[in-house]
Amino acid sequence: MKRILKVSLLLAVILTAMGAHADEIDFALFVKNEIGQGKKVSFAFNQVKKVELSLYDSNEKMIHTETVSSKESINRTYDLNQLPEGTYYLEAETALKVARYKIRVVNDVAILSKKAISEVYKPVLVKKEGAVSVTIQNPENTAVSVIIYDGENNEVYNADLTGTNVTKTFDISRVSNEDYTFVMNYGNKTFVETVVSR
Repeated sequence: MKRILKVSLLLAVILTAMGAHADEIDFALFVKNEIGQGKKVSFAFNQVKKVELSLYDSNEKMIHTETVSSKESINRTYDLNQLPEGTYYLEAETALKVARYKIRVVNDVAILSKKAISEVYKPVLVKKEGAVSVTIQNPENTAVSVIIYDGENNEVYNADLTGTNVTKTFDISRVSNEDYTFVMNYGNKTFVETVVSR
């Protein structure tokens, strides 16, 4: 009986911890392949509260963009009947990452890839006690360019970093009330964040 109680208590603690981190769960796109759908693509995101969806052509021209919010799951169907044959890209951006999926339009059919062709995790900046820590998940181990500008747009730091988990801490305590702009380039994406040292 005590063993069952201990296991139940442990399970309750684990489930509570998982619930506390539910907003940090990585997202996945689920493709709904329906017979006779034609030039329509249907997909869903589970465990995502907000996602920005963008559709690009093969020349990287944005065709459509929208921001979708939901308390549970997000379901979408895009009708691509007006598009000519070719390759298109669906980009999904959340607070955690940017993922890109390939769409092929051939004859009277549109096919959405089930697996992302690229995923780029967004940088995490944490300001604490006069320091800013930058953490970047970089599973592809691509070069990460970090440039920092002060409030007058003077470059104060510039380096290329590598690794699958890039972490760097910067001391910004020497100058108060100064804005620092962090520009991070990696995975064909640019992320810009501004931090104030106060």
